[in-house]
Amino acid sequence: MSIIIHPEYKRLKNKLSNLILECETLKFQICPELERRYLINFGILEFELYKKDVELAKLKRKLQLIQIQINHELEIDIDEINERLDEEFDEYEENIKKQMEELQNVLDGFPEKYLSKEDEKRLKLIYKQCVLKLHPDLNPNQTEYEKNLFLEINNAFKNGDLERLEALYYLIPNGEFDYVSDMDRLKELIENIESEISEIKAKYPYNKKELLSSDENIQAYKSELEYLIKQYAEEIRNYENRIWGLI
Repeated sequence: MSIIIHPEYKRLKNKLSNLILECETLKFQICPELERRYLINFGILEFELYKKDVELAKLKRKLQLIQIQINHELEIDIDEINERLDEEFDEYEENIKKQMEELQNVLDGFPEKYLSKEDEKRLKLIYKQCVLKLHPDLNPNQTEYEKNLFLEINNAFKNGDLERLEALYYLIPNGEFDYVSDMDRLKELIENIESEISEIKAKYPYNKKELLSSDENIQAYKSELEYLIKQYAEEIRNYENRIWGLI
């Protein structure tokens, strides 16, 4: 006796598989590539701007502490002031080191291998078939083997490893999978993934997609960052001169 699958159920399941593919593509391919491009173009400049910001804030605070000693008719104790500044800005200095390490690690960790458009299309096509057959939202009664296999498939897709994905695809069991009869549950899953996709597109790095869409946009933002860095550098020199004038 054959089971007749309701057309609406089939439509919802196909929609869900498409949304899962879109979401995974965003997380594992599009967003990492956008982040790579963003950091290559702007990472060092934004890091330099942050360093200048901290340096300027530290000089402003130093001038303030010197002025306090002068107002109290005390002898200016630069060593004491520097020790206090080190304590107050310790968290910022640590953050600078951490950001530099993270930036370097991210840039070093990006693979140099890229898929052709044809291979990328095949990668997505195979992954969609895997999603239909193994994704837990579409196939809740998975065996441990199928769960582990899907984890391996996700890793291959995330890394853009077409050859491994093809090999793993052929390891999917040929047996029939149980169907979820509750269409309300399918609708709920669709709504959840649509929401997740919207959240991904609303935040970094996807929200930098338009900025990275043209060389003109990239150069304009680079110029803006470089201008701000120069402005900070000039203000830093001014505060250094004011401090030297007092001590």
